[in-house]
Amino acid sequence: MVKIIYFGIPGRAEVARLTAAIGKIEHEDKRVDFEEWQKLKQEGWAPFGQLPVLEVDGKYLAQSAAIDRYLAQRAGLLPADPWKAAQADQAYFFCEDVWQTLYPSFKIKDPEEKVKARQELLAGALADKLKLLSKVIEGRAGKFLTGGELSHGDLAVFCNLSTLKSGWLDGIPKDVLNDYPVLKDFRNSVAAVPAVAAFYADAKNNDDIRTTGFRADA
Repeated sequence: MVKIIYFGIPGRAEVARLTAAIGKIEHEDKRVDFEEWQKLKQEGWAPFGQLPVLEVDGKYLAQSAAIDRYLAQRAGLLPADPWKAAQADQAYFFCEDVWQTLYPSFKIKDPEEKVKARQELLAGALADKLKLLSKVIEGRAGKFLTGGELSHGDLAVFCNLSTLKSGWLDGIPKDVLNDYPVLKDFRNSVAAVPAVAAFYADAKNNDDIRTTGFRADA
């Protein structure tokens, strides 16, 4: 039995949730709130004292990249070809580079200053990262990053772009991807994959973030 343990937001567990669902891996999607996590944390089973954690037969695995790759291999979403797997990993890890530009803004307490900082990023460092990602995706040889088959890299790009456009981040508009048509079309192509669309049609995924960010654009 597999259990994905994380907060209710998409965050760092959404790729794992999607991967398990797409691969039909029997699992429990355990979503905890902050108060519950503070109590669970004291039990000491989380390898690094943080979430997400994947529980497999009583053993615990931390770090979202490790979790996602493990589940991707089980789900058939990790390309068998080493080069294609590396291409998927390349996009997966670049998503972290995108978020690195935004992390300092989370420490800004003044709402107006936070919005201003993120708007500056949209015209600078964040824009630069999105342009680079757009260039890589535009150069792909197929519908997805490694050709015609969906991979964990596609899901990572999808989840991160969806979070950006969800309205969850003050200062980042919901139409942010309009300036990046390649990214917008790619995100929509992943959102339209039947198994992905089915995941977000589930009532448990009808929260504001997922409704505005993770479904295919009308």
